[in-house]
Amino acid sequence: RLRDVLALIVLAALGSTVVAATIGVTSLCLGGVQPWNAFASLWWTWWVGDAMGDLVMAPLLLVWSCAPRSGWRPRRVAEGVALLGALVLVGVLVFVQPDGTWLISAALPYKIFPFVIWGALRFGQRGAVTVSCLAATIAILGAVQGWGPFSVGTPHENLVALQLFNAVVAISALLLGAAIAERDGAERRGASDFARLQRSEGRLRLALDAGRMGAWDWNLTTGRFEWSENLEGLYGLPPGGFGGTYTAFQALVHPEDRDTVHRAVTRAVEAGPGYDVEFRTVRPDGSIRWMAATGRVLCDATGRAARLIGVGTDITDRKRLGDELEQRAAQLADADRRKDEFLAMLAHELRNPLAPLSTAVHLLQREGADRTQVVQMAERQVRHLARLVDDLLDVSRITQGKITLRKELVLLSTVVEQAVEMVRTSIDARGHAFTVSLPGDPVRLDADPARLAQVVGNLLSNAAKYTPRGGSIWLTAEREGDGIAIRIRDTGIGIAADFLPSVFDLFAQGDASLDRARGGLGIGLTVVRNLVGMHGGHVEARSAGLGQGSEFVVHLPVSQEATPERRPARRPVHATTGAALRILVVEDNQDAAESLAIVLGLWGYAVETAFDGLAALDAAARYRPDLVLSDLGLPGMDGYELARRLRAQNGLDDVVLVALSGYGRDEDKRRALDAGFDHHLVKPPNLDALAELLRQVAGAAGEPARAGQSSS
Repeated sequence: RLRDVLALIVLAALGSTVVAATIGVTSLCLGGVQPWNAFASLWWTWWVGDAMGDLVMAPLLLVWSCAPRSGWRPRRVAEGVALLGALVLVGVLVFVQPDGTWLISAALPYKIFPFVIWGALRFGQRGAVTVSCLAATIAILGAVQGWGPFSVGTPHENLVALQLFNAVVAISALLLGAAIAERDGAERRGASDFARLQRSEGRLRLALDAGRMGAWDWNLTTGRFEWSENLEGLYGLPPGGFGGTYTAFQALVHPEDRDTVHRAVTRAVEAGPGYDVEFRTVRPDGSIRWMAATGRVLCDATGRAARLIGVGTDITDRKRLGDELEQRAAQLADADRRKDEFLAMLAHELRNPLAPLSTAVHLLQREGADRTQVVQMAERQVRHLARLVDDLLDVSRITQGKITLRKELVLLSTVVEQAVEMVRTSIDARGHAFTVSLPGDPVRLDADPARLAQVVGNLLSNAAKYTPRGGSIWLTAEREGDGIAIRIRDTGIGIAADFLPSVFDLFAQGDASLDRARGGLGIGLTVVRNLVGMHGGHVEARSAGLGQGSEFVVHLPVSQEATPERRPARRPVHATTGAALRILVVEDNQDAAESLAIVLGLWGYAVETAFDGLAALDAAARYRPDLVLSDLGLPGMDGYELARRLRAQNGLDDVVLVALSGYGRDEDKRRALDAGFDHHLVKPPNLDALAELLRQVAGAAGEPARAGQSSS
């Protein structure tokens, strides 16, 4: 460093040598070696020699005692050799010329200074002190031989002049080398800082890109608005495409948001310290994006706002996600509301049949009651409850994708007949005018007859339910291309326009008070939509509004296969000829077990009951039944374990096992069959299906029927 060089010159070369010269010359004079009148000239000569030695040799030893920063490349070595060679040549011409008096002048020795500068500029302090030392060596050799510019005066004058020359060259070399070293160091530090700044800017640019951000700087004095390339890209502009003014920025803001942005900027400039605002932008391609701008005001010395700097962030994805979350929250709230309404309606629907059933029980306990009327009433309410449970199970199966269609070739007229038969009583009871119009030629469908009849029946039931007494209902079917359109239209209460898009959603209900008055869980239309979709069709709802009636249109594909033969409906069976059939009923609900045993006894079968698994095993070992009707949800030992143990008992391996369960999913049926059951019936069992099953078992030639069937 330059400071270190100056310290060397002042303290070492000049300061310490003064002490040495003073002590040395004083000693000579005190010892009588030199006279006191020669003290000054002798001291001067001594001091200049010591100072020159310190200035020439000390720096040389210091710089060459340290390893160079980098290795010597061949070109650099060649340049160093050329420098030293040229210096020797010029030094010989200047200082070693025996007859060169014509060259001698006061300025001649300083011809070596270009080499000092060369060494300092190209090789730093190492080169500068090396050149000065070599030049001093050549000058001293010439002076000793009496040659060169330092041989023209008296010996004392020549020695002093030589020493002063070497000191000037050494000091110049040291100062120049230090200055060059400091410059090189500053350049290296500047290059390092610049590289570090570039790396920092690169990381910042990467962070801005990753965060979809860009920086801006607005000079409020000049009006110049500078944007980073990242920010230009966020606004859909090419690099350098921004106009650089506040007006150009405002032109990119959505027209509806410009006032909001301007107010935020004005408030920040006038009141400080900054602003945060979200707004929409319109890109050159017409697309709209959301941006968030965060700015801070920088003030000048007077406290006035001078600059506004900040960053802009593309928040389009965040806004979209926020909107989706709000929409999802609204949907969840709506689903929760529908769930609550559904539970309330379910409780209402369950209470409705329970009231007449309770009344029926009371009437049956009294003498003289019209039992036929009471039984008919109870049968209607039981059917209503069974249908309610069936609808709930259908929804569960459909939403889980676990319902299976039993498709066959069927005539549309057959499906319509079955559906009308299902709801005829309801239509007639309300005095509706009902019209059916079907195509004259047969319409063949590849469909599940029962499920398709359920679709049409549900739509007709809704029409009857929501049409005021004495209204009109039309069922029409007409071909449309390769399909058929089945229309159920009524003059009922209609559907509100805002409810129409969600009419097929699960638990969706219009006016809850109307639904509660007429009954309904808001699941029937969901079942309709899914069943129609499983048949390859679709259903749509139409209504002109409340009080304007409704129309539901079912679109189905038509089959081109031949018309199937019409099979006669099977007559319900409530008795068998197998009076000797022994049956064991296993049910933990004692009322259910005993009521089923009474029915079976009325049909002529021998029946015993058990209320848990262990009691059933004891009864089976003693009673040796031909058929066991067992609930699956028994306490302690469940029905599956009971079936396995019955199969393991001697003499019971051929008994017919029939599972009774409130679960009717396919996996429930498979699990029952895997446990050893022969059949699976859903509770409450359909008595016609149960009677037919018992008739098959009783009619078998000494062997129970083991068909692995499942009924509902």
